[in-house]
Amino acid sequence: MAACGGAAEPPVRKTVFDPTAAAANAAPIEVGTPTGPTLEVPYPPLDRAEAKGGPPWVGVSVLRGGVRLARPNNWSIRDASVDPGRGYILYVSPNAYSFAIYERSDAPTDLWRDVQARYENDVASAGAKVVGRHVPLATALNQGRAFTVERKAPLASRSREYLLRSDHRVVLVQVVSQDPNLTRLAPELLEVLSHLEVL
Repeated sequence: MAACGGAAEPPVRKTVFDPTAAAANAAPIEVGTPTGPTLEVPYPPLDRAEAKGGPPWVGVSVLRGGVRLARPNNWSIRDASVDPGRGYILYVSPNAYSFAIYERSDAPTDLWRDVQARYENDVASAGAKVVGRHVPLATALNQGRAFTVERKAPLASRSREYLLRSDHRVVLVQVVSQDPNLTRLAPELLEVLSHLEVL
């Protein structure tokens, strides 16, 4: 390494969900353990009591304070990283879907077309296919674009993926389910997305 005068390329981390990681028998990660990183920090302004017979919702701050959201308190953290620039958090819902937020390396000042092109290249390189694209959307604070992605391997799945940006970062929010569409999950997901804040 010293002879070539440069550092090694950083390892590439895929930002596309692997459905095998959400196996039902996987043990959830404990949040804020004394020896582990703080994956979530409580954010009480987004807390609220149970709605329509469901569980209570908790407000949390994730990705080192870069994203805030309200989520059902019965979600489990399946996987996460707090590495700067490569952070992510992946939740598993008892309603049989996963919800993940990934930091992307795109600059928040990049043009949407460039951000979208890089994202679509990432999807294709993972062997998946974008079947619905570039649908404009807005969350509590942010603008974004929605995509529908299909995967055949290792398990057949369909995901709804959202590129969201603020003045400081670009993130990918990914919802993966084996349902043919997200109709069954829509009420809960709309609640999550309507309170999600990328800072």
